[in-house]
Amino acid sequence: MSCSRDHNLSFNKENVQGEWLVQAIHMDKNYYKPNAFIMEFDGDSLYYKNMDEEKFLAKRKLTFSKDSLKIDTVQLPINKFKVVDNNLHFIRSRASKIISTDSLDVKEVKSILLSNPWKTNKGVFIFENEGDKMRFIPSEKEVYKKYCYEIRSYKGAVFLLKKGNQIACDRDYQFIEQIISVSDNKMITFGFENGTFKRIIYTNAEVSETAIATKFQLCDLYLNKNNPRDRYYYHGTEYNGGLYHIRKIINQKYKVPENSKESGIFQVRFVVNCEGKAGFFEHQAFDYDYKLKTFSSTISDQIFDITKGLQDWIPGVHPKSNQVIDTYIYLSFRIKDGKIIRIYP
Repeated sequence: MSCSRDHNLSFNKENVQGEWLVQAIHMDKNYYKPNAFIMEFDGDSLYYKNMDEEKFLAKRKLTFSKDSLKIDTVQLPINKFKVVDNNLHFIRSRASKIISTDSLDVKEVKSILLSNPWKTNKGVFIFENEGDKMRFIPSEKEVYKKYCYEIRSYKGAVFLLKKGNQIACDRDYQFIEQIISVSDNKMITFGFENGTFKRIIYTNAEVSETAIATKFQLCDLYLNKNNPRDRYYYHGTEYNGGLYHIRKIINQKYKVPENSKESGIFQVRFVVNCEGKAGFFEHQAFDYDYKLKTFSSTISDQIFDITKGLQDWIPGVHPKSNQVIDTYIYLSFRIKDGKIIRIYP
């Protein structure tokens, strides 16, 4: 209890002054989304600044007290804020102080990154000069993902920003990393990873082109099935040929088990990515009263495997930007005596 109290009281007007780089927004339990902007505390004022142009985005008036902080007219308890090990928890924002380093040149840093593949505990990164593209090969599997990257500077500090997907570079930003030091065979960055700020070490790697293969991937690494915006805020996701074509495929491939008396609802949830490919399949089943149940493998395996074979999707689009995005999709199969009597989204 005393430790937690000390953390909360560590937030005060004096130790929060200066610039903080916001790297993450806490959205849900163990779920953070990347961000990159500056919060500057100057006396009783808070300035939000764009990292690209160093211009003010907004200004807030602060009123500090022992138990609370008032931001303009909104008063919040002090436990919404804390400073721990030079890291700032400001409501949902997670920020860090920009680290003082030796002088780094953006062009030189980029040249070193292009010189060979680099590996971390997550996998191997291959930086390419043309179009500032980047390939990432995760440690756990021999597949690669295509992204873009940018070497960015801010007041003498240099940052590595990974972003984009196989369709476009101007979207799906990942957590920004400050480059602390870089040499021909080692790079150290500071960034937000797995819910905490840490130093990330890159070293030289060897990888053959034969080890790189395409496979289903999210266009947005931070898609979250528990976030309503990621489940419902889109339009247009549908199978090529519509539900009629899905029903036709199921009717052709599904074999009704003999003498089956099983009834209920079998539901499959999956992601349709921005390329119109489906993956990350999950399933669950209910009786007609929507109580969880289990179907025999002769029914569940059939439906699940056939659904996984549906790969001709039209991707959904964001309702505001009209960009194609990853979307969560449901297909529900109503079953009576082993027969599929209805398929609906």
